[in-house]
Amino acid sequence: MQLKLFHQLFILINRYLTKNYKLFSVENKLKFLSNLLKVQKSFRELLAILAFLNNNRKVFLKRYVYTINHKQIAINYLYFSMFTGLSGAGLATFIRLELAVPGSLFFKGDSLRYLQVITAHGLIMVFFVVVPILFGAFANFLIPYHVGSKDVAFPRLNSIGF
Repeated sequence: MQLKLFHQLFILINRYLTKNYKLFSVENKLKFLSNLLKVQKSFRELLAILAFLNNNRKVFLKRYVYTINHKQIAINYLYFSMFTGLSGAGLATFIRLELAVPGSLFFKGDSLRYLQVITAHGLIMVFFVVVPILFGAFANFLIPYHVGSKDVAFPRLNSIGF
């Protein structure tokens, strides 16, 4: 449907350019039409990517978000901890930058912002990195094997907990 609309737009632009040929030279008209074809090619690639993502949306949701497999939930905790660990590392970089060069561009000599960043760094690293790795990732991955069961006792409750 979208490609038909794009093709009709291409035809209308071509008619306009041929109708008003005095405004455009032949070289400029050819350059314009070749650029329009490049846009059409990238538009087709974008539609293909969007179709692929739409087709795999349900697979992604079922596999990663609505899973009841304790190993996959542990991996989700691990990915979450890695992502938040990167944000905590970014805050730590800002703190070290301020300690290396007082009055840096990020803080601009504001001690209140510096204290806020230190507090945010500590909270992120403890509650969003260390705790999910210890109690989320390792506990979900290892405890069912140590107990000798194939899965946790309440897998849906475990999935909601993430």
